[in-house]
Amino acid sequence: MVPKVSLELPRKRLLIVAPTCVDADQRSEYLRLRGYQVDCAPNAAVALSLSYQHSYDIVVLAIDSDHLGIAQLADQLQKLNPNSTVTCLADCKKPIPPLPCDRMLWKGEPLEYFVARVEALAAA
Repeated sequence: MVPKVSLELPRKRLLIVAPTCVDADQRSEYLRLRGYQVDCAPNAAVALSLSYQHSYDIVVLAIDSDHLGIAQLADQLQKLNPNSTVTCLADCKKPIPPLPCDRMLWKGEPLEYFVARVEALAAA
């Protein structure tokens, strides 16, 4: 008997750090429908705790705090999961956090664009 071979690719695991579920719900659901495993964290402490428990392919910081805090959180998350991509959901009406430009996602863009950028980051 020949064993079944699954051609499914492993699901990418993503963490969204957002202060309220409303900030993350729509994006999370859209990503789940496209095969991603998505966890949400309401703050930096929960994000760090989840990052100790799971290895994430992508971490999306959708929090509005001081830019130094975002940069420090990004550094901490990157150290916990060196193979993950840490990105920020930035608001183009506010100062941009000090993270690499190629990792920025933008608030206000259609969900299709958001997912396309997440998929591009996941493939990189």
